[in-house]
Amino acid sequence: EGGQRGGRRAEILLAPGDLKTLSLGAQWELFERFSFVQENVEPALLLLDVRARPELQILWTALEARALLVTAALDAAGEDVAQRLRTGGLSPAHFREQWEGLGFTEATGRASTAADDWLEGLLRISRITTGQDRPPFGQVNMASRAQRISDFLSVTSPGQSDTVYDLGCGNGKFAITVAASSAARVKGVEYGQTYVDSARRNGERFALPNLEFIHADVRDVDLSDGTAFYLYFPFWGEVAHAVARTLGDIARARDITVYASGPQLDYGEHFLEQVSQGALRLAPERLAFADVMVLRSAAFA
Repeated sequence: EGGQRGGRRAEILLAPGDLKTLSLGAQWELFERFSFVQENVEPALLLLDVRARPELQILWTALEARALLVTAALDAAGEDVAQRLRTGGLSPAHFREQWEGLGFTEATGRASTAADDWLEGLLRISRITTGQDRPPFGQVNMASRAQRISDFLSVTSPGQSDTVYDLGCGNGKFAITVAASSAARVKGVEYGQTYVDSARRNGERFALPNLEFIHADVRDVDLSDGTAFYLYFPFWGEVAHAVARTLGDIARARDITVYASGPQLDYGEHFLEQVSQGALRLAPERLAFADVMVLRSAAFA
């Protein structure tokens, strides 16, 4: 029965069409679907006696061949964008227009948007980084949504004189996208080795001179040159308290913006403590971004 379901899933993925005519995001969606089938259906097929079910063997062979074609098309489309970024043929403004212009509406049946599919296809990253256990003081990394990245860019307008820190950068989606979309210096800080390795591999393809990834406990990193800080639900407990205290100290000395986002702001109370102590001021809540806290230096209001 599992094999029959797998066969039906495979048939859907084998629909004819020229892969080169698909957008990079559409190619990534196909790639992820193939990956799902391989991870969840192949084990069931291997348990079957394919000699008794030759139609499944035929389908699986066709599926593997189609998956190779999808991978090749995705690689070619991604390399075209990467090449233009490396050579300056795609400016930060035009790069940003390209992914933002795809929109942030979730596709039916998918917890994703056209902008997210395009960015994740370009970077070859899934929303959840695999192969890494949850760190002792944070969450299993989830890549930031494109709409949050767009909002951060609109709120902070980072330029050449700015340094943006992505605290708990995971596989690098936010940091790479901001570095490619602006002239700001972008530094991703990450404790998990698997995440850092993934982020560096993703970033190397684009040779962005304004991008750096730091493998360290965030409490050991000098953040004093930062002007904007992005946090997507990365820490809790003492680490969250220490980060908020550090950013509060920086806010007393210079004008900074803190953009804290996540499915639940378990660490928000630590930033509110800095508000009560006069280091940071909280921007008005926006209904469209109810899970986002934007804080700025109180002394530079």
